[in-house]
Amino acid sequence: MSIVAGLVRTARPRQWVKNLLVFLPLMFAVDLVWSAGDLRTLLPYAPRLGILFAAFCALSSAIYILNDCADRNADRQHPTKRNRPIASGAVSLPVAVITCIALSIAGIAALYAISAPPYHVLLVIGIVYLALNVAYSLKLKSVALVDVMIVAAGYVLRAVAGAVAVGATPSPWLYAVTAAGALFIVIGRRYAEARLAGPDPDAQRATLQHYGPPVGGQLLVLSATAALVSYTLYAVEADNLPANNTMLLTVPLVIFGLFRYLYLLNHSRDAESPEMLMLRDVPLLLSIIAWVVVAGAVLVLN
Repeated sequence: MSIVAGLVRTARPRQWVKNLLVFLPLMFAVDLVWSAGDLRTLLPYAPRLGILFAAFCALSSAIYILNDCADRNADRQHPTKRNRPIASGAVSLPVAVITCIALSIAGIAALYAISAPPYHVLLVIGIVYLALNVAYSLKLKSVALVDVMIVAAGYVLRAVAGAVAVGATPSPWLYAVTAAGALFIVIGRRYAEARLAGPDPDAQRATLQHYGPPVGGQLLVLSATAALVSYTLYAVEADNLPANNTMLLTVPLVIFGLFRYLYLLNHSRDAESPEMLMLRDVPLLLSIIAWVVVAGAVLVLN
């Protein structure tokens, strides 16, 4: 493996799908900052959101590289993670550190470029995101419960950044849904890792023993329930959603998606990688696509 190929692999470009969350507030800001009757009103936000997406891609890739540097010894004990470029030695530690710093600077610079003075809120969000994840990579990932809350906070910060970038103030329930859904996904990943880890889970991740049954299962049920309840309340309570409550049509799709994900966590070998589950499992992928189509139709046609 060449150094460039190794760095690209370590940067986890397939994980960039998480950064699409920055577009979510715009979708649900219909009749607040754009009009469903004139889709051209969306165009002014495209460059700003494009830069925001790229900035979070750079920052998240920097964190992945830092995390692989910190985890290189533990990764060598994992049946598949031992093949990661840094753990395997394909990418040297100095090269990885320099790349991490360069991506961090690039992401912060991009956020500064699109931040509005005098407070530069987007820049502050980027710095908070970076600081939380650096603390996670270097220390807090070994503290049970705190580790999953920090990862989930990264999802919420993406959504907040998207709202700030377009000048929208979505319903607080949208942030509650994002937080609960993120916790569900992150806890599910830990649960799956614990299930697939074998007799010595702590050799792979310091907190993994805490996320197996029964505690991991209980946390999954709580986070799934919180996600479903907060989404249902959002569908009913958000001021800018249709008054006829047609957004409730998407609730069955959310329920199916939650149930299917829970099933896969207990039966799929890909359960350690949520993004691969979403791309490879046809029923789960179809439920996501159906949700986007139905939610979009409800927002545009009402």
